[in-house]
Amino acid sequence: MSSDNASSAPRALKALVIEDSEIDATLLVEQLQAGGYAVESRRVDNPEDLADALEKQKWDIIFSDHNMPRFSSTEALEIVRSSAIDVPFLIVSGAIGEEAAVAAMKAGAQDYLMKGNMARLVAAVDRELKDAAERRARCAAERALLAQEEEFRIAREVQERLFPAGPPELAGYDIAGASRPANATGGDYFDFIATPKGHLLVVVGDVTGHGIGPAMLMADARAYLRALALSSPTFADILAQARHLLIKDLGDEHFITLLFADLDPTTGLLTFINAGHPAGYVLAPDGRIKAEMPPNTAAVGIDRAEERLVPGKIVLEKGDLLLLLTDGILEAHAKTGDEFGEERALETVRRERAKPAAEIIHALLEDAQRFSGPGHPHQDDMTAVIVKL
Repeated sequence: MSSDNASSAPRALKALVIEDSEIDATLLVEQLQAGGYAVESRRVDNPEDLADALEKQKWDIIFSDHNMPRFSSTEALEIVRSSAIDVPFLIVSGAIGEEAAVAAMKAGAQDYLMKGNMARLVAAVDRELKDAAERRARCAAERALLAQEEEFRIAREVQERLFPAGPPELAGYDIAGASRPANATGGDYFDFIATPKGHLLVVVGDVTGHGIGPAMLMADARAYLRALALSSPTFADILAQARHLLIKDLGDEHFITLLFADLDPTTGLLTFINAGHPAGYVLAPDGRIKAEMPPNTAAVGIDRAEERLVPGKIVLEKGDLLLLLTDGILEAHAKTGDEFGEERALETVRRERAKPAAEIIHALLEDAQRFSGPGHPHQDDMTAVIVKL
């Protein structure tokens, strides 16, 4: 017995012994006890009792003689493996040929020992218990990863179904929106909502977090805004009532940034509320920044007080370009740590501004992705909306 085992408390071990000799089974248990294990054991010597033992008890390890009157270690191993349990299976036999031993190892046995030479029994048990624990931990991690990937897949499907099927057709305007997903789905959202007054509501938002929770919160935001757009008397009322409903859904773990705008296509008047979202920009025909749309209220869920919303106003003129985006574009970063940022985003839009809105967005997303570099995927969804008059 090693000094380590002698100085430490006995380790609990549930051992199933497949053995026709009660004396050999007892000697095996005694050696394990001498090696520092507190053994709880059961001896079986036939298929029926083995199946019963596997059904009624969880075992840490299984020992099996090779040749027994009613069955062999090969048949015992088949029964154990067919029960789909991951437990070390060691053959302890007085007579097993090398060929049979190799075949047993290929079939799933972890080790074999000769009854006349049990000096390495405790070491073999120590090793196999450790390996089994590592296998279980690895399997648990793999299952968790698969579950997470499935959650992301479902969330992504939810998210993609909520985006507009296509841009709105508005005389005199070229409008487009697009979202490029990250590896782990986020809660980016954009929408175009026609109102009974003939206006167009343009929304870009971002729900904090990843997975199915943010995707469902995004679905809530979309549903509330679309429903309220049909009945609310004023633009500010739409967001005020949606915010009231969303605060109840968000809890303490999430918040939503929103840039919410109302476009009167006849006059070009753009009324907006920016709830903690990255600024929007209006670029004049020569590329200069004609107007900005900075945050003018807190993100939904950050400030629980429902203060009065005061919209900002901008008038779009012929040749103007409206750019709304999420922070996934601005925060796309290179391996050096540098962020893509507003200046690079605006430079891309200026360079491409003569092209259709959809092509400008494509170029913007490509530039942000290229800035991150190959093998360095973006960590957040990238979303942009462009309105050209």
